[in-house]
Amino acid sequence: MSDLDFNQPMQLNSFGFNIPCREFVIAAQITRDKRLPMVDEFVLKALSLCESISVARLSRFFGFSTTEMEIVLIDLQARSLVELNGNEISLHATGRELFRTAEDGTPVVTDVESFPARIWFDLISKSMIRSRGLHNVKNLIGLSPGRTDLSEAFAREAFHDNFRDYLRDIRRIKNPATWSLYAISDVAPGRFSYAQIYGKQSLVLGAQPVLETSLIETETDRPQKLRLLTDAMSRALEKFSDPDPTAAARTEFVRLTGSMNVEDSIGNDGYVDFQRWLEREYQTSDHDLAAFVGSISLERNRKSLMTLITRAHESAPVDDLLDLIWFRPGGTLWGMTQDLQLTINEFRGVARQALPETGGLLATLIAPASVSANSVKRFDRIFDRGFNARAGRIPPAVEVLLVRDLLAAVSVLVPLAPGVHVWIGRLTVKPADIRRITERLRPDAPEPELNPLWTEARSRYRSALETGKS
Repeated sequence: MSDLDFNQPMQLNSFGFNIPCREFVIAAQITRDKRLPMVDEFVLKALSLCESISVARLSRFFGFSTTEMEIVLIDLQARSLVELNGNEISLHATGRELFRTAEDGTPVVTDVESFPARIWFDLISKSMIRSRGLHNVKNLIGLSPGRTDLSEAFAREAFHDNFRDYLRDIRRIKNPATWSLYAISDVAPGRFSYAQIYGKQSLVLGAQPVLETSLIETETDRPQKLRLLTDAMSRALEKFSDPDPTAAARTEFVRLTGSMNVEDSIGNDGYVDFQRWLEREYQTSDHDLAAFVGSISLERNRKSLMTLITRAHESAPVDDLLDLIWFRPGGTLWGMTQDLQLTINEFRGVARQALPETGGLLATLIAPASVSANSVKRFDRIFDRGFNARAGRIPPAVEVLLVRDLLAAVSVLVPLAPGVHVWIGRLTVKPADIRRITERLRPDAPEPELNPLWTEARSRYRSALETGKS
């Protein structure tokens, strides 16, 4: 936790939203201003200043030979930009027109080009969004669209009125001012999909700890338009919550970790003194232990996980698959984040590097009985196996990430102040701790202790390995 700045908001959790979107395919024509070749530009500028000049004098001015000057003028004359009267050269009306639209006196040529575009609108704020990576992320919070019947007329008008914004924000065109929309010839509706937007919850320490929620972590110059999105996100987030912190959960935390630091930090008011708990944890100089704050899957906590498991595997390598069992807590908010997928992916990367022949990680999710089977199945694309545990097997306000024989992360939800509940925990790679946690949680318990919800091919591969060993 050395990277924490207690004078700044301390991130505790992250969450993501699936924003419903609709695609429109637009056929358009645009005009684009282009600079002329340097020699042509300078000749036209000179003619614009002089109005009329002899070919010989113009050649001397630029230091061109007669042949070189003839090549330049023949090309300009062929494009109706200059006109030749005897030995005098001057701008054609078309050439003069090039200067009328130029703010800095530089002649520009305007080309008309076809411009096919696929435009995505989110169905809540009706704003254009970038189309990269659109898909439905099953474990994120879904938002209900206000309307799904956006018309072709709406898309046409929105594209027309926000063309420059589309070029700058969606297409990332560096000089959108040189582009203009000439015509829209056709608009056709396309697919539906989802974009992802992320938010976070942070702890602000002070005289009284406070939880702070931030939504839409993106730069924007249209806060009013995004109000529709943030309001929808806030309403959706209110439907999800953590379990209630309990004394039973803290007691189980003590049994699993063997640490009394949380219990010893509880004040007379029944709330955990966060600073006192931190001080006690900092006094532990064991390099096989590390305290953490917030969700196990947060980026800063993932760094600690990867550091410890890499060191643990180097000192006591595992022969076959890394066996990861995640005992998720109760409540409905857990796992509604891209950080969960990133954490499992990083463990898979460690497994591939450490075990190139067997290639991998067996990831199992075990949920308390209070979490419905349908809610658990939201994570079947992330975990290889999923189970519901029987009632009373583990308190809902406890979370455990166990990598068998290598690492364990145990956290508990504790109250810091009225309405301010925070996950705090400890990472360990000590063999005695891991044996105690494994024996108490019994991740291999048969039915009805654990009710299987899904099993993927990797878990069958694990079973084959165990059968081969026997």
